[in-house]
Amino acid sequence: MTSQLPPRETDHYTQLADAAVVTTRALLAARENIADTIDARAMMCLHGPAGVGKTLAVNVCLRELERTRGEEVCRIAFRARPTARAVRHELFVALGLPGEPPRHPPEFDRLLLDSLAAQPRTLVVDEAQWLNRETFEYFRYIWDHPYSQIAIIFAGGEGAHTVLRKEPMLSSRIYIWQHVTKLTLAQVQQVIPL
Repeated sequence: MTSQLPPRETDHYTQLADAAVVTTRALLAARENIADTIDARAMMCLHGPAGVGKTLAVNVCLRELERTRGEEVCRIAFRARPTARAVRHELFVALGLPGEPPRHPPEFDRLLLDSLAAQPRTLVVDEAQWLNRETFEYFRYIWDHPYSQIAIIFAGGEGAHTVLRKEPMLSSRIYIWQHVTKLTLAQVQQVIPL
């Protein structure tokens, strides 16, 4: 199994030399919430403003779970408003499926569902604020399938939370909501020396 998580040295976007990840309350909560979500094969949404460490928290926590539990992690990130077709293609690549992607949605869905039923996996959807109702619905569709063995972690800005909360069919399926906020000045002064 090859990890789809980025290398540890790229966890923080500034890539400061000799910097270390310090366990904050938000990171501890994320570790517990991600483990609980995976154990339940559920979906969670880790959301908050830009730059507060959502992606870092997910990467750090999942790297540990990958190492200790052998959990296979498939990571997907979007940089623009994707369609359901784009989600299918990203899943095809993330799952490492052989051959060419099917041309027709029903065939494509069957292939993806068969793969997602074959073994337990965690899907990380980073930059989830780019998803719209249609694409969140597609993730709900594959998660709802009775034989899927997946946990899904949506990490994104407030836009992800807003779209998910507006749709009762989606919102009701989110097992854990974690809002990440900026550290206060007092917390920064406590954390930096560590």
